[in-house]
Amino acid sequence: MLNLLRNPILLREFRGAARDGRTLLFLAVLLGGLGLIILALWPRTGIFSESHSTELFTVFLGAQLTFMILLTPGFTASAITSERERNSFDLLQTSLLTPAEILSGKLVGSLGMPFLLLLASLPVTVICALSGGISLPTLLRALAIIAAATFTYGLVGLAASALCKRSYAALLATYLAVAALAGAVWLPGVLMTGVSPGVEGIFLKLRALSPYEALFAQQYAERYELTVAGSRARDVFMFHLGGMGVVAAVAFSLFARFVLRPPRGRRNETRQMYDDTRTLIKRKLGFPFYLIDPLRRRRPIANWRNPVFVAELRSKIFGNPKFIVRALSVCIMISIGLLLLVARQYATTIDADRIRSAAIIFQLGVIALLAPAVGSSSITDEKTSGTLLLLRLTPISPARVVAGKLKASLMYVGIFLISSLPVFFSLAYLESQASYWRIGAWLGVLVTTSVVLTAGGLCASTFAPSTGAATAWSYGFALIACAGPLTVFLFGARVGPELQTFILTFNPFVAALEITSDQLFSGLPSLWGRRLWENHLIAYGALAALLLTVSAARVHRLFRERG
Repeated sequence: MLNLLRNPILLREFRGAARDGRTLLFLAVLLGGLGLIILALWPRTGIFSESHSTELFTVFLGAQLTFMILLTPGFTASAITSERERNSFDLLQTSLLTPAEILSGKLVGSLGMPFLLLLASLPVTVICALSGGISLPTLLRALAIIAAATFTYGLVGLAASALCKRSYAALLATYLAVAALAGAVWLPGVLMTGVSPGVEGIFLKLRALSPYEALFAQQYAERYELTVAGSRARDVFMFHLGGMGVVAAVAFSLFARFVLRPPRGRRNETRQMYDDTRTLIKRKLGFPFYLIDPLRRRRPIANWRNPVFVAELRSKIFGNPKFIVRALSVCIMISIGLLLLVARQYATTIDADRIRSAAIIFQLGVIALLAPAVGSSSITDEKTSGTLLLLRLTPISPARVVAGKLKASLMYVGIFLISSLPVFFSLAYLESQASYWRIGAWLGVLVTTSVVLTAGGLCASTFAPSTGAATAWSYGFALIACAGPLTVFLFGARVGPELQTFILTFNPFVAALEITSDQLFSGLPSLWGRRLWENHLIAYGALAALLLTVSAARVHRLFRERG
């Protein structure tokens, strides 16, 4: 134990994290958010009111779990990629430290800070426990679920950091894995109803992998057992811990295998530019094919074109065609499969509103997952690669740089939105001529959401010190935009209808669902004589203009800084 505490990697990781302003920011967000929840939901009818106390603990523990699984990747997903970006990982492996010391130092140092945040939130949990409404064994099981999620998702971040080459790619992979383990495990049971009892039992076990499912089962044991026949709350708890243990073991194996194996030498390949048609045809017909071949000699960029956009187009967007083709194929298959599942479930009485809702949620989900990561590397990559100084020496204005970066990022997101074409075709088939306005309104919501989330990532890239930090900030902004306004439902009648409508105006999912059905959110009043989705388009248009203005001003300041 003493040898572990003296591990130089562990000491460096802890000291670096303690001195990093990001740690203080995370701690402030965690404690401030939990404190505001207690302040807003503290029982008004007596401290021992069981209904209010149960409601308080449900919101509090759910928020605590959400904070932990979102903050943990920020500490673990860049553990190895940051070493690689600084060109220090090979030096670390050739040092006098043994592989076991490197492994234990990185493991404990990366996972230690999330658990310190969890320990720092325990006093707030104790204050929340003063309201009653939950037994001590149930509280301990709930904290065990939160701790297991923190540990498992932290190991998933370490595994992604070991497998990926860049920090933003590791963060993206980690958040996708977290979304799959915490939310996507519900989809088979929701979309495929009416199956055999054996298959339905597998779906219930799969749902138990979600920490939210396990947390709800512990807090409302009797209601859960009545709703989900054949499931016991304690069995869900034990299966969840076992499933998290299996996921953690797999993630740790991947992380350990990368750290313990010796580095492989890289082959130096000589690549030359070409301009003949024969080589072009040969490379086009070969595998992998090139959408825009990086070795083909190209004509100079025309004066009327934005050179930043053209450079991004040639290098980043079409520079990795295999990823684009594979990801696009997966999105298309998911969209078609989603429509088939929904149509199968409602084959006897087709509910058009449900098909529309599933389609538009899928489209917005693709944007929410891709847009923040695409824009977050726009300026930080220029900083880390040393090309920002060269860009400053050109006559290109900061506004043109921001416009080129934004245009390239939106084009990248637009490529993946092609996967929603089958969804749009099905929606156009379901609509009558009188309701074609829905498709135009959906397109407006999709476009404004893409611009805002991409501009948010671009703005974060201008302020963040690294691409990993910018990616984390971008996903935080996307979470606030997509899930933050929904918390108004937790306060119930304590929030007036006008204020509730104003807050929900900033949520793209609510706006899209209001377009989908006239019955949804029909009880909300209209503001300024317009419907919620109309105010949403105006608000997001203004927000996009604000983010782009801030980004242009920040790039202008970076251009004027003296090194």
